[in-house]
Amino acid sequence: MDRPVRIYLVRHAKTAEPWRTAVDAPLSSVGLEQAERTAQDLSPLGPLPLFSSPLQRARQTAAPLADLWQTEIRIEPRVTEIPAPSADPKERGDWLMRTLTAKWSTMEYELVEWRDGVLDAITAIQEDTIIVTHYVVINAVVGAATDDDRVISFHPDNTDTTVIDKSGDRLSVSGYTLKDVPDPALVT
Repeated sequence: MDRPVRIYLVRHAKTAEPWRTAVDAPLSSVGLEQAERTAQDLSPLGPLPLFSSPLQRARQTAAPLADLWQTEIRIEPRVTEIPAPSADPKERGDWLMRTLTAKWSTMEYELVEWRDGVLDAITAIQEDTIIVTHYVVINAVVGAATDDDRVISFHPDNTDTTVIDKSGDRLSVSGYTLKDVPDPALVT
């Protein structure tokens, strides 16, 4: 049997402002340090294809790894943040709190379509890959892999790496953090 394709979903580093108040905030100084540490942690895996959400916080998180590997960051619009219906910070924050406690089966068509786009992007991957993305994106993939209808089924922290294995179109969670996955060199 062929080895599954391994997809490393990295949540972006800490931002200078919360998503409720700034849709495309840059990384904070702490976030920049997190991105550097994450690059060091992930560097031994590659070089691998490196994708990022188009948002600044994801691109800035991916940049140190791209520098180490001397590779380009490929922008993948389908793994961007969940689209909010309002640009108003208060309305966006209220909407987000309601959305995070919901189930996909009760969501508006546009959000289900967004999630389906995320899953299409993931299932199209044909080789081990790293994707720097967002909290809800990672949860959408984990939910699909575990058949969990909740929008949020676990809580990845900034720069946590969730490891997904893909066999055909079937997804499975190999680790909710990189630390959960054994070193492939040690597995016989």
